[in-house]
Amino acid sequence: MLIEPNVAVGKIHAGMTMTQVVSVLGEPPRRPGKSLEYPQLGLAVKPGPDGLVQYVMCGDVTGIKGPFVKAFTGRTKEGIGMHSSRADVLKTYGEPTADEKMAIGFESLRYDPVGITFTLDGDQVHHMVVRLEGVPETNQNIRIELSPPPSQK
Repeated sequence: MLIEPNVAVGKIHAGMTMTQVVSVLGEPPRRPGKSLEYPQLGLAVKPGPDGLVQYVMCGDVTGIKGPFVKAFTGRTKEGIGMHSSRADVLKTYGEPTADEKMAIGFESLRYDPVGITFTLDGDQVHHMVVRLEGVPETNQNIRIELSPPPSQK
């Protein structure tokens, strides 16, 4: 499953409604709040206020040994996924927009321009928040009208 921040996580893409996600992935075993949780895929899908997919939560918030870590097999085009090291993330994406150390020993590396946040446990990625914002623009037509030079009017 390919992770493309701001675009798609596998078959889930920016601009989808939650109903469309269900039609693509099937009925989720759990629906906490307005979210859709797919333990067999190791991910959850969260809508924004407009009802469109806003975040795909990949892996497990409980840590590296959580069941969603093993279930989620997605990777970014650069190869970053579950169990990637902090060094691999930094080598791939550079310094994060924000780096937060949590009391429970986790670390969060947020990359706003990229559209992804990695959470690490013991120097390994165990959770990723992938933002899917906006509908990709397609069929953009530009009409150019040229006026004749003043000497030809």
